[in-house]
Amino acid sequence: MINTYDFQIEHPREFTQLAVRDLLFLYYRCPQVERKVKLYTHYHKIMFVLDGKKMIHHRDKSWLLTSGKACLLKRTAYQQERFTEVEWEVLCFYIPDSFFRQFFKEYGNQLPVKGLPSTPPDMLLEINVSETTRAFFYSIVPYFSQQPASSETLLELKFKELLFNIFSNPANKGLLAYARSLSDSHKPLLAEIMEANYTFNLSLADFARLSQRSLAAFKRDFAQYYQTTPGKWLTQKRLGYAEHLLETSNKTINEITDECGFENATHFS
Repeated sequence: MINTYDFQIEHPREFTQLAVRDLLFLYYRCPQVERKVKLYTHYHKIMFVLDGKKMIHHRDKSWLLTSGKACLLKRTAYQQERFTEVEWEVLCFYIPDSFFRQFFKEYGNQLPVKGLPSTPPDMLLEINVSETTRAFFYSIVPYFSQQPASSETLLELKFKELLFNIFSNPANKGLLAYARSLSDSHKPLLAEIMEANYTFNLSLADFARLSQRSLAAFKRDFAQYYQTTPGKWLTQKRLGYAEHLLETSNKTINEITDECGFENATHFS
């Protein structure tokens, strides 16, 4: 599967970018050709749609992203669907967990953190876009053509301004609750990563990256938590989901193979 962060870093002509260490601003028109592609990101990313539309699918949920909408996509695998009649022009901001921790350490006491709801479980969280936040997004566009380029210090401040704008909006309390939870732990919970992504055909190295661990640490922590190997656990989980689909849907074997994360129908059989 394609890691979007790696792919976009490697193709700066298609994805105009500004970077501060692992923080990444992108401004682009999506070059996706296939109707649907499976992707994953090991960093959280905030997207704001300037024009066009795309559909994001994760398991049995879907979200339509159209002009003027914004969302936070958690570190996860997902399926992206294009519409042939329109392009998709978007701003994208990749943010590692460490930056969320740094942000809350600096500004947490200035945010409305009292009475927050429980952390939303969905892998995509819609962002309520206020007029201030909308103005911020459009103010970012000129930075991509500015010469000389802006300093890393200024770009980092713009990242913080973006988060402050979003989290200060009372309509984004669920999002604030999730971001705050990231600041309370140094590594993602393995169970959350595995349960959210076992139906995608990711390698063990991909799962390790999603969980912010080395491959060796991932295997060690996995064995301690699940008392089995990642390969055995994934096979059993995928077979269980396939059984559910066989009993409750009219999907073909090929469709079920794809939806459950098996490499091919022969492997599934």
